[in-house]
Order: sequence, then structure tokens, then C-alpha cells
Amino acid sequence: MLTPIMKTLNCTNLNRTIVAVSACLLLCSCSDKKRDAIGQTEVLIETSEGDIVVRLYDDTPLHRDNFIRNAEAGIYDGLPFNRIVPDMVIQSGNVKAFSDASRANHVLTPVAPEIFYPRHFHKQGALAAAREPDSINHGRLSSPTDWYIVTGKKQTSAELSELQALRYEAKVAAHFEQLQREHADELARLKATDRAAQQDLLNRLQVQAEEAVAKNPPKPFTDVQRQTYARLGGAPHLDGEYTVFGEVVDGMPIALRIGRTPVDAHERPRRAVSVKRVTVRR
Repeated sequence: MLTPIMKTLNCTNLNRTIVAVSACLLLCSCSDKKRDAIGQTEVLIETSEGDIVVRLYDDTPLHRDNFIRNAEAGIYDGLPFNRIVPDMVIQSGNVKAFSDASRANHVLTPVAPEIFYPRHFHKQGALAAAREPDSINHGRLSSPTDWYIVTGKKQTSAELSELQALRYEAKVAAHFEQLQREHADELARLKATDRAAQQDLLNRLQVQAEEAVAKNPPKPFTDVQRQTYARLGGAPHLDGEYTVFGEVVDGMPIALRIGRTPVDAHERPRRAVSVKRVTVRR
């Protein structure tokens, strides 16, 4: 039979044990949920500078599966980091200039966009697909092979607010250009016959563009984005424009080291930096 003091001590120890176990289960649960949210497939990217491990998102299955197929086919093995933008990205996967027959015969098809913004954004370590610009790629299809990892830099809240304003202006300008293309014949006719009427039409198109963007403005940066960009850094000007389909889970210092490689005026590395092998971990 327990004495009152022993009962008190026993209950206290039991409560502490329950709290500790509950906390452990909660942490494990949170860890599992985070892992589930970003996917289960890990890919080892062995580079000339060291190893980088990325995890692919399950909610971007087209890009995930495309990356896996290319990796298992050896498409990425031996390719250089052909583009390095300081404080922004390191890029590889360009097979166009590669003469290897096995790569040349591999069927490569552009990938439909899976831009889930702001759920996935261009924080440091984000893995994303490169693509051709909107002017020749209206569907924002991703390159079947070219990918990049964000190195980026830290951004203050004031810098993000300024960028938000610039994105708004850029969206208005893009919409205005689209309206001009739609009225190209009329503008050309008025240019030859009535310059005042042409200018009046341009003014009305400008107002239309501003009104359209005001109804559907660029999404503002979330608190999570602002905190992440301030703490880790990234490339927020790319947000919402490219498909982010994974993130670095190990080896970020290697990616940053590659990002410090000297480059020429065309953002090409001045010394060889390459991907040695890419291996999918199930």
C-alpha cells in the first residue's frame, strides 16, 4: 500500500511521463505530416562540388514523375551547371548541346505547369523547372529537362513590398501589351489616318488594363513568405511564374558553394561545375 507522499510522487512522475510521451508523439506526428506534405521521394544529386539531396513534392506529380524518369534514364548524368545567377539560382539539365546519342533519342516533352503559389514559393533551396518566356510560351510549359535550385538572398519586408508594387506594374504593362496585340489592325489603321484617334484608343486600352489588374491583382506575399525570405532568403521575383516541385533537404551548403562560382557576362561558369550522377531514392 502506498503512503500519501509516495502516491503524490508516483502521480507526479506518471504525469511527467505522460506529458513527455505526448510531446514526443506530437513531434513525430508533426514531422510525419511535414514529410507527407512535401513528398516521400528523395533524389541524390552528386556534383563535382559535393552531394545535394532533394525531396520531390507529391502535389506536383507531373514534374515529380518527369524528374524521376529523366534521372533513372541517366539524362542528367554528366551535364554541367550551365547557368549560375549569383544570389539567385544554379541551373542544370540543358541537353540541347549534348551529342550523346542515348540522350538525343530520349523522348522529351514539355511538362504542363503545376504552379501552386503561394503554397510553393522560391525560398532558398526550392527546386523548380525552367521554361521559355511567356512571349513564346503562353501556356507556361516547363522544360522537360532543365531545372534549377534557388540560392537567393535575404529580403526585408520593405524590399518585398517594393517588389509587390513592381509586380503590379508589370502585370498592368503585360495586359496593356496584350490588348494592343488584339487591336493591332485598328491601331495600325489609325496611325496612318488619325493619330489623335490612335492615341485615344491607346489611352482607353491603358485604362482597361489597369481596371482588369485591379480586379485580379498579384497575390500579396504571405506572412510565411515574408518570414522565410527574411530568415533564409530566396528569389521572390520568380514566385508564381515557374513550377516549384521540390526542395533541398540536405547539402544546401554545396548548392551555395556552386552559386559562388565565378561567371561570365552570359551567366556561364568560368570553370567546369557539373552533375556527376542523379540517383532516385525510393
